[in-house]
Amino acid sequence: MEDWSAHQLFKAASASLDRKAATALSAYARTLQSAELPVVFSLKHLSGIVGVNYDTLRESVRRKREAANYRMYRIAKRDGTFRHIHEVTSDLFRVQTFLAHEILAKVSPHRAAFAFHVGGGIKRCAAKHCGARWLFQYDLSNFFYSINEADVYDLFCRLGYRPLLAFEFARLSTTIRMPRNMSGVIKLASPEHIGMPYADACNKLGVLPQGAPSSPAISNLIARDLDERLTKVAARYDLVYTRYADDITVSGMDVGEGRSRGEIHRSVIHAIRKSGFVENESKTRVAGPGSKKLVLGLLVDGPQPRLSNQMYERVDTRLYACRKFGLKATADFYKFDSAYGFYNHLAGLLAFTKDVDPLSWTRFAPRFKEIPPP
Repeated sequence: MEDWSAHQLFKAASASLDRKAATALSAYARTLQSAELPVVFSLKHLSGIVGVNYDTLRESVRRKREAANYRMYRIAKRDGTFRHIHEVTSDLFRVQTFLAHEILAKVSPHRAAFAFHVGGGIKRCAAKHCGARWLFQYDLSNFFYSINEADVYDLFCRLGYRPLLAFEFARLSTTIRMPRNMSGVIKLASPEHIGMPYADACNKLGVLPQGAPSSPAISNLIARDLDERLTKVAARYDLVYTRYADDITVSGMDVGEGRSRGEIHRSVIHAIRKSGFVENESKTRVAGPGSKKLVLGLLVDGPQPRLSNQMYERVDTRLYACRKFGLKATADFYKFDSAYGFYNHLAGLLAFTKDVDPLSWTRFAPRFKEIPPP
């Protein structure tokens, strides 16, 4: 990004604008510079910064390029359902990467959020709960899809960007292109109702696409209200709270007088719903004394998190199947749409293992390298 002063901007703007407008422009730049955020004046200015054609950006904002901007595929989850991934095409990927690295990465998430930033990680998150006698665990349904373009617009406005540009940022980082069976997550709303700067032909509220480089950081910052509410709940009951993306864990040593399980559970659910999210009831779990304590796939019953036997066997079995039957056949067996999606799934499992159990990773890594990339 360029280095220049707000005073230089004022002098340059004064040549074509009146003093009031030039002053406002200079103040806008100072606000962003004081927050160490890049100064972007307009969609055309953004086009020059990221090197993407202005008409491409403009048509994307107007929702005229949804099919051109995203390719969708699905990957199987452990529970037999599927996660839909939006693969972003190159032009929009450059824009979203700019938003993620140059703007969003410079804003710190809540201290209880451990996903999607350099100071977090699965192992650090799980370590917060080591030795706990009680675990209360929750999963947020459709986490990314619960966050829509109105939420993203509000976020960029709060960071100091002009309303029109905040609206354009929101459109460029959300989508209305969804699988048919997920179309219900797209809501209708008028721009006037959600406070956006102008109306256009599309009155659908886009949601965060899973697979876009900007979605993780956006979700973390928008979920800050949830983190603050649950931090207060944890403090009230002398518990520890963490969130890793859509996985919520609250832990403690004693649940007794004044800290009943039912009261803690109801307080957590109230905070989740008050923040605009919905819990996945099928994944809600309470583990008390004597129960296995797993957080994000790691055992936390000792002084340090460690890989569970089930997770080790999961990785080992998939690597063995790839060697014996091939990547494509193994992807089909595990109900992945493509070998590419399954290969990325394996890479994610290896990255997870490396982070939490380097010794196991040294056993797995050479076997993974033997698998030809699709």
